[in-house]
Amino acid sequence: MLFKDPLHWFPDPYFSTILAAFVFGMYVIDYSVPKALAQRRPNQPILVQDRSSFLIIQVTGIAAIAAAIAFRYLNWTIAPGAVQYIGLLLIPAGLGVREWAVIKLGRFFSRTVQIEPGHQLITDGPYRWIRHPAYTGMVLIYLGIALAVGTWLGGVVTLGLMLAATTYRIGIEEQVLIEAFGNAYRDYMKHTWRLFLGW
Repeated sequence: MLFKDPLHWFPDPYFSTILAAFVFGMYVIDYSVPKALAQRRPNQPILVQDRSSFLIIQVTGIAAIAAAIAFRYLNWTIAPGAVQYIGLLLIPAGLGVREWAVIKLGRFFSRTVQIEPGHQLITDGPYRWIRHPAYTGMVLIYLGIALAVGTWLGGVVTLGLMLAATTYRIGIEEQVLIEAFGNAYRDYMKHTWRLFLGW
């Protein structure tokens, strides 16, 4: 047993260690991949219109996980162990979707909403079906963390908060993309989903 779970939140003695490793690894990978891609980015974007959306997503994510931990501490709506395992698996699954999207964007990926010199509209890879797969992956990661903690209410609150934050961000981003690409982006919107298949 690497770490003992004094509050008995998790279904086996190693679950908390694996969860911590997944969360730590997720942050390391999600920091390292965009940083490596940024080395090929032009110095100055030609259009920036973020409206604090990146900050809102960061704060929302922290608040959502804090709420899930609080609900679990209070033993509100405890989820069974099987759901916790599903949550654990959602973390690497979401990370895989997110990093696939980030790598596909390459140097055009940015944590702020911006258009760069020579910006291209990417429509292959996960973008063939979903317009914002990086956010899809992010929502799955945070939902996975909340469910792994072991509370249904935490999962519902986390999903609601992250969908609200990403929907706000997507609205800003799509305005910028329409301004940059015009009818090409409008046509792209007609045959793709926004965040998940069916939505």
